[in-house]
Amino acid sequence: MKHCDRCHIDFTGELNRCPLCGTGLEGSAAPSPFPAVPFTRRSMAAQRVLLVASIAVAAGIVALGIALGSSPLSVIAAVAAIALNYLFVRNMIAHAPDFLRLIERYFLVLLAVAALWFIATGNLAVTTFVIPGISLLAILFDAILVATFRGTFITDYAKYLIYDVILGAVPALSLALGQVTWPYLAWASLTAAALFLAALLLFTKGRFTREAKKLFSVR
Repeated sequence: MKHCDRCHIDFTGELNRCPLCGTGLEGSAAPSPFPAVPFTRRSMAAQRVLLVASIAVAAGIVALGIALGSSPLSVIAAVAAIALNYLFVRNMIAHAPDFLRLIERYFLVLLAVAALWFIATGNLAVTTFVIPGISLLAILFDAILVATFRGTFITDYAKYLIYDVILGAVPALSLALGQVTWPYLAWASLTAAALFLAALLLFTKGRFTREAKKLFSVR
């Protein structure tokens, strides 16, 4: 039987998270006394509408870029951003990830869009302020959730913690390549990533290390 440490309630069935608070459940699953009812998500129509809308917006961007004489790189970056947004929203519709997982993925999407923005425009404000700012917010978000949910959050979201720690060092790379105009946010992002990683290694009783090994193990 699975148990929620926050609500102090036991659950039967194949639940992975507490339906009351969203915390990951501990323990082994026990058969539910109720028959399993398959849940069918009526999402195909929504996915088709999303696809058509995304194609229409991308076509509009291409036409506008041609009319205004924009550089091909800028148009390609804008279309790529539309494609990223389509994949993100489609995943949300089709798989209905929980709210915290949705936020974690959204940080990655924002960083990808910011990278495309910089590639297309070469605007140093992106590498100086936007990317370090997003990285700092992601690390702060992770730190709050780890402190709140402790081991259960690490078990369920270890890969996102690793992604955010790695991406927290990216602004320092931009700094080393001379692509920032104000170095302090880049250093703050690198420092926050390093401190967060050290805290995960020192204060999670080996849980983060074990989860990281699972993710990188070769099967």
